[in-house]
Amino acid sequence: MSQEKGKKIKMKNVLKICLWVILGILALLCAGWFVYSFVMSNKADVVHPEVTFEIQDFGNVKMELYPEYAPNTVANIIKLVENGYYNNKVIYGKDDLCLYIGRNSDGEVENPKISLIDPNIEKDSDEDYEYSIPGEFIANDFKQNTLRHEKGIVTLIRQDYSQYFPNLSDESYNSGNTNIAVIMNDGASNLNGVYAGFGKVLEGMDILEKLYNEIEIKKEETTDETAEGETVDAENVEGEENTEEESGGIQEFNVYPIIKSASVDTKGADFGMPETEEAFDYNEYINNYFMQQYGGQQ
Repeated sequence: MSQEKGKKIKMKNVLKICLWVILGILALLCAGWFVYSFVMSNKADVVHPEVTFEIQDFGNVKMELYPEYAPNTVANIIKLVENGYYNNKVIYGKDDLCLYIGRNSDGEVENPKISLIDPNIEKDSDEDYEYSIPGEFIANDFKQNTLRHEKGIVTLIRQDYSQYFPNLSDESYNSGNTNIAVIMNDGASNLNGVYAGFGKVLEGMDILEKLYNEIEIKKEETTDETAEGETVDAENVEGEENTEEESGGIQEFNVYPIIKSASVDTKGADFGMPETEEAFDYNEYINNYFMQQYGGQQ
């Protein structure tokens, strides 16, 4: 009798363990379903505004913006488009990975002033400063942006002052404002976490590929004077350094495709005013640096 009783007790214990295991699995499944439903419902609430660039003589390029990854960058781009900043700007060049967009029609860089996006600031007043926005990427302690730089992704261009002055990493990270790039090839993983990807091309990628592959690159105009006053092409001078084009920098187009107009569909959502700061004045920094280093020398 004692053996049979022991077997019964052992069987009950096994059944209890099995029951608890089943209950545990059910609890995990319920928790997983709750988390999944919560995440999916939040994703469903995200509005993806769309920006359309009308490129003269080529057609329209439409980009979907992702505020769940880079909300401040998206808000900034929307304000710039709404206030006509990109009208008559150009697609100015390329490198091995990207197509670059946003310079003036003469190819010059323009830093926007805060009055362009803030109606409370009078244009050209003492309060009207050149602005930039904080970099929304992991290296700048913005963990939310996990968007990977793959073909078709749109990212915000920024400066890299730290390649010359390592102490200027913060100024570099927070120097973006208007210029953007579209990733045209795979292999841009080196941009992940150090640039603010904020959207993706939905329509017109074929147009961008045509521009990227077919527009002629501007030739270098650098010349060296000979003893007789004649000039020769720099590429034919013995020992001449490689040009920017040859060294992998941005290759400027010989003719800039023009963004005739830009528009945005916010789908009824208000993305607010972006957080901004006064743009870092690199030229002033350089002048002060050399004055400190060499100003007292004769």
